[in-house]
Amino acid sequence: MFRNILLPLSLIYGFGAVLNRLIYDKGIKNMYTLDRPVISVGNLSVGGTGKTPITIAIASYLKEIGIRAAVLSRGYRRKSKEITVCRKGLTVKECGDEPLLMVYKGVDVVVGRDRVKASKKAMEELNPDIFILDDGFQHHRIKKNLNILVLDGTRPFWEDHLLPVGNLREPKSFYNYADCILITRIERLTERESFIEKVRALKKIFFFTSESIGRLYNSSGERIDLSDLRGASVYVMAGLGNNSQFFEKVREISEVHNFKIVEFISFPDHYSYVDFKPDLDKFYITTEKDLVKIKNFNNIYALEYSIQIQKEFFQFLDLKGLIG
Repeated sequence: MFRNILLPLSLIYGFGAVLNRLIYDKGIKNMYTLDRPVISVGNLSVGGTGKTPITIAIASYLKEIGIRAAVLSRGYRRKSKEITVCRKGLTVKECGDEPLLMVYKGVDVVVGRDRVKASKKAMEELNPDIFILDDGFQHHRIKKNLNILVLDGTRPFWEDHLLPVGNLREPKSFYNYADCILITRIERLTERESFIEKVRALKKIFFFTSESIGRLYNSSGERIDLSDLRGASVYVMAGLGNNSQFFEKVREISEVHNFKIVEFISFPDHYSYVDFKPDLDKFYITTEKDLVKIKNFNNIYALEYSIQIQKEFFQFLDLKGLIG
């Protein structure tokens, strides 16, 4: 019943999304060609699908082979309106939480609402070889050399609906604008073959990713192994687009390493933690994205998390003339 009430709003929203694409496709609004090739990483839905870890993985791989990438990010919910080259020592207010996390992972990031101007700032201060457009699937103003669609295997877009009924930013058919698909969290599926068949039916090149969990660390840089938590009681908190996925992962880890989860504490995505007052007698586990916003509490530890992309994806980049 609730979905039926919101359906007219979804139709209006969908019309706006189609119109927004159309005015660029038809040349009513001009698209900008940047001074370097552009790889865009994005998705069709709101919420966490793994875009940021994938952006980090691509930028880190390029760095390893001697190609300097600069990520262009909007810097969602940051307070500053200046175009900023993010560096260690800056704050979430200046950069945004996800860009600041990328910086601490060794990635060059420039934030600004106008990403054309941000690219010029990057050229002046960083002189990159390539740009990565963070959350760029709905950003039509910049021409892309490669448009990557991130697909969460546990929440495929073909089972979703347009906002506000569902979580889709654009109609399902807009996957056709992607040059390739990167699939996350497929290891969590019980019926993988059925899912893969549905992906094949999209007739797009696709690649798989895998998750990697490391140690725990706090804002002072102290690190501990998960095995050190045996017998401990912990509190788990997150402010992600999809907290339940992080909670489920920590629950699985708790069973392997024999520690007890007392409570799951859920905050909205991009939560600031300004008013959060932790109990100093408790042990907290959170995400890396959340920890960059929490300082001076050494009893709060982030779980190291990364995504690995199958090597064939980077061979695909080479074939497209974007690396090598």
